[in-house]
Amino acid sequence: MLDPQALIESLGTLAVLGVAAILFTETATILGSFLPGDSLIFILGIALSTTISFPIWLALPIIILSAIAGSQVGFWFGTRVGPALFKKRTRNWFFNEDTILRAQKVIDRYGPRAIVLARFIPVLRALVPMLVGMIGMDAKKYLRYNIIGGLLWGGVLLLLGYGLGTIPAVRENLEAWVIGFVVVSSLPFPIEILRDYLKRRKEKLSS
Repeated sequence: MLDPQALIESLGTLAVLGVAAILFTETATILGSFLPGDSLIFILGIALSTTISFPIWLALPIIILSAIAGSQVGFWFGTRVGPALFKKRTRNWFFNEDTILRAQKVIDRYGPRAIVLARFIPVLRALVPMLVGMIGMDAKKYLRYNIIGGLLWGGVLLLLGYGLGTIPAVRENLEAWVIGFVVVSSLPFPIEILRDYLKRRKEKLSS
């Protein structure tokens, strides 16, 4: 497993560009879905406030744009290449009709906000852009929610790390804070699922 802290320390002043490249890869391809984007952004923010001499005002747009661009590539892949792969490999474990139908149901149930929420789940942030492209979501609509997701995931998490990095207790217990941060950052989607379940249950009981 990739160690975010060791990677950022090894990259030094090139850490911002290195993390940006990793975020792009993670969100653009399924093969990058194992990469620890959440913790990389958070630790990079801490490093920018403590050890790395790189302006936060410049790091912020680089990180946000890399996250947005990666997801756009994933969406493009789903739009252009996905249907062809689906036709040729209908019996494949992933490219099959059931997968497309499940993706359609998720989007129908949670709406475009699923694009934003998926940012905070490691595998989903790589899969959702491609699946959304495969089911034919409008490109302008996807771009709008992709930008919102990129700002929240890349921008807010980087600034959060940057702000917390000035606190001695965070720097001295970095590993515990990173673990806690990853757990908390993964909660939006499960909370949304629970909220939707409770809403549907209430509607069912009242009908």
